Order: sequence, then structure tokens, then C-alpha cells
Amino acid sequence: MKKLLLFTVPFLVVTLHAAEGKPPATESPLAPLSFLVDGVWVGDVPVPKDQPPLKLEARFAWTENKQGVRFESAFVRGEKRAPYTNGLYAWDGAKAKLVIFYVNNDGDLTEGAITQEKGALLNNLTVTESSGKSYPVLVRLTRAGDDVFTNEIFLQKDGTWAPFVTVRYERRK
Repeated sequence: MKKLLLFTVPFLVVTLHAAEGKPPATESPLAPLSFLVDGVWVGDVPVPKDQPPLKLEARFAWTENKQGVRFESAFVRGEKRAPYTNGLYAWDGAKAKLVIFYVNNDGDLTEGAITQEKGALLNNLTVTESSGKSYPVLVRLTRAGDDVFTNEIFLQKDGTWAPFVTVRYERRK
């Protein structure tokens, strides 16, 4: 017992001293994404009237070290699921920006930087198809409450951003 106390008391003193010298914790640069974590997000994808309904499901989770947010999504039509994307959000210290990196079911790689503008997260992306062709995409992710966000996707047309699709997601817990 004395040996245990001899070890424990110095350990506590060192631990307490180290805790006093730490600067206050700063907010994680990943904080703007934290609302996405947990639950399943479901959105209705616009389809032509003669097509059956199509949903997009997305799941977001912290990486084990809490230094990134990983995500996966799948298309759902009826009872059939088709994987769509797998990716990661992280902080890039060299760029001083959040970044995103993901691959879709066709093997296309998408990467880019994220900035905040008027309450929205703007994803300035480059999609590189497996063939090597690449093109820019702009995504505006806007939180509309604790359990709702919209994802607006824009493609370039004649040098300006043109709306491609908007999906409203709701969290299912």
C-alpha cells in the first residue's frame, strides 16, 4: 500500500501542475461540422415524375482521434441501397481551412476546401473522374436547425455557377 501511495502522490502532483500550465482549450476548427455527427441523415433526391422515389442517406462520425469527420452515403430506392460516397473532412493547417476528400461509387475523386459564408459551409471542389477529366463543383451546405440541413450543388455553365440539385436532409435518430 505504501508503494502505491508513493507512486500515486507524485503522479497526482505532476498531473495537477501540468493541468494548471495548459492554456484554455480553443474551439476545434471542425466545430462547424459537429452538428452533422450522429444519426442518419435522409434526403429526397428530385426525380422525374415517372421514376420511383429516390433517397440519399448519409452518416457522419468522428474519427477515433477526433481530428476528422468521416462520412458515407448511399442511394436508397425502395429496399435497395447502393453505396455512393465515402470520405473525410479534416483541418489543413497549411491552408488554414477545412478540407474534404471523398471517392464515389464510380471511383471519381472529389477534394476541396471549405469556407464559411453567411451561415453556410461553401465547399469549393474539384471532381476528378477515373478517366482523368476534372471539373469544378460548388456545394453550399446550410444548417436549418439541429436536425435539418440543405445541400445545394452548383456546376459551372458559361462561366457562372448554375444550380444542379438541392436536397433537404433530415436527421433520423
